[in-house]
Amino acid sequence: MHRRSLRYSLVGLLFAAAAGAAGFAWTVDRQLAELTARDHAAAARFDGMVQSIARFDAAQQTFDPARESESDWFVRVRRLLARIQSEAAALHGSAATAAAARTFSDVTNRVVSAVQRAGENFQAGHELMAADLVQDEGRPGAEAMRAAVLEWRAAEAGAADVARAMLFQQLWSVLGGAAALWALGVLVLAPRATVPAPEAPRAAPAESEPAADAPLSLSLNVPAAQPPLPQAPTPPPPIDLDPAAALCTDIARADTAAAIEALLDRSAGVLGAAGIVIWLKGSGDDLVPALIHGYGPQARARIGSLPLSDGTLTTRAWHSGELQSSDGGGRARAALAAPMFQGAQLTGVFAVELADADASPAIRALTGILAAQFAGAVAPGVEPAAEADQALEATAS
Repeated sequence: MHRRSLRYSLVGLLFAAAAGAAGFAWTVDRQLAELTARDHAAAARFDGMVQSIARFDAAQQTFDPARESESDWFVRVRRLLARIQSEAAALHGSAATAAAARTFSDVTNRVVSAVQRAGENFQAGHELMAADLVQDEGRPGAEAMRAAVLEWRAAEAGAADVARAMLFQQLWSVLGGAAALWALGVLVLAPRATVPAPEAPRAAPAESEPAADAPLSLSLNVPAAQPPLPQAPTPPPPIDLDPAAALCTDIARADTAAAIEALLDRSAGVLGAAGIVIWLKGSGDDLVPALIHGYGPQARARIGSLPLSDGTLTTRAWHSGELQSSDGGGRARAALAAPMFQGAQLTGVFAVELADADASPAIRALTGILAAQFAGAVAPGVEPAAEADQALEATAS
């Protein structure tokens, strides 16, 4: 009973939180609507002030004594200034824009004072002094009022944006808290699956010995068929290292191009390769095929040079200085490319195309060994011959 009352209390708390969040969202919506209406009203008043300032400036620049007396002009200018001051007083800016409003008020007061002193000088008969006041303070004052009202308007817009952002931040905080409270409540109220207790094992019935005169049972207990065990994957056949060791020894002893070509044929047999190409660094920014096996007599002319800017398996081995591999997958063949070094100098790439679709770790290791052996047997910087039978330069180990 106590547990049920707690659940009811938690449900009531969740609904109260949802109602509170909804009420706060409605309040924020009303505040945003009021803020938007206040922005529109302020924009209209700012537009009226800008128009009044423009008319005041035009009145100063278009004054003509032949069409309008000085007294009438002063009355009209004072009326325009009074309208500007009344429109400014009707704007109820926020505390953030008080400085901009005070700046506009100071500029407007200076212009009003200048016009008033010009009028007094005119009434006293000092027309030239009155004209100087209008020329020196009235016209620059109109530009200063226009700049001040634009600054005031920008400050009001910025304050409205800040207020709007704060309202949205408060709204999302309240909604996020209510959502988190609901998620926690759902987790607490969710029913939990009970795990049944394991049954106690039943005692096996004791076997009674058959009586001496009881007939023997002819039934046989046949054990239930067991599922077949999964078979372990068949390991790859081991590589015979004796031919590989003999091949490495012969590569180290080779001193002619014909011997190296024959050793390349033996390397293909050891690796199970369909084709082998020994690439050496050319005179330009490319690799050239120095030795080719398994691609026919015209392979050198068909293959050509390989720019190092290409993104192939061979160029990746050259740039990385490490063995690169590519599994064939399906009917395609696997490929390996091992860099060739003479000391610290990178001289070429030993590229192998296997006959199988994948390369075992042993084949990868043997490819790297043969690449190191051929790097000592083939001299760097050898350009391929135009004819297929031109001899290849070789160095003795």
